[in-house]
Amino acid sequence: MNGLQVKYLKNIAKHMNMEIDIIPMPFARRIREFRQGNLDLLVGLQRESDKQDEMVYITPSYETLRHTFFVLKKNIGTLQSFADLKRLNIGVTRNAKYFEKFNQETNLIMVPVSTLRQKIELLMKGRINTFVHFQESAQPLIIEMGLQNDIVLAKYQPIEVNNYYVTISQNSPLIGKKHLFESAVRDAIANDEFATIRREHYASHVALN
Repeated sequence: MNGLQVKYLKNIAKHMNMEIDIIPMPFARRIREFRQGNLDLLVGLQRESDKQDEMVYITPSYETLRHTFFVLKKNIGTLQSFADLKRLNIGVTRNAKYFEKFNQETNLIMVPVSTLRQKIELLMKGRINTFVHFQESAQPLIIEMGLQNDIVLAKYQPIEVNNYYVTISQNSPLIGKKHLFESAVRDAIANDEFATIRREHYASHVALN
């Protein structure tokens, strides 16, 4: 209950001057409950199409991140272009979506895991040649594990970025406050609040360890 998305939700609730009840649940169930209107608000979703369904996306996006490839420093030359990925074992987060070219390529050897720590450990053991993750969250854990001299950014990096949105359920009574949520998100972005929350969140994890 002290995760990054929880902090984002609490920040939005503060802007809205609202009480908020946060219910932890697996992602698939979260989406199902959200579509049914049993959950009002979610963060951390990407907009994959302009088609309107039960999810109402609050614009602008509150966060823009780029997926990043990491390799062992001693193997820095193994990943210099997208084509190189076809020869490598790639650590990915199970069921995650990345950037379009990567998602659509069928000739990639992907090794799905549940956590970032597993990606790092598999890379150190030589079970994978690279892994993909957000740099903002990966580097603090790499430092925490004392591996910053062993694991580095690959020479190849995607140029695509991922936009993440606050979303309201179409079946929620909060839908009538959509314009207020948009104002809250714009204000928080203008004050650099989401970026500050993310930076302090990962900095605190490193400090605690």
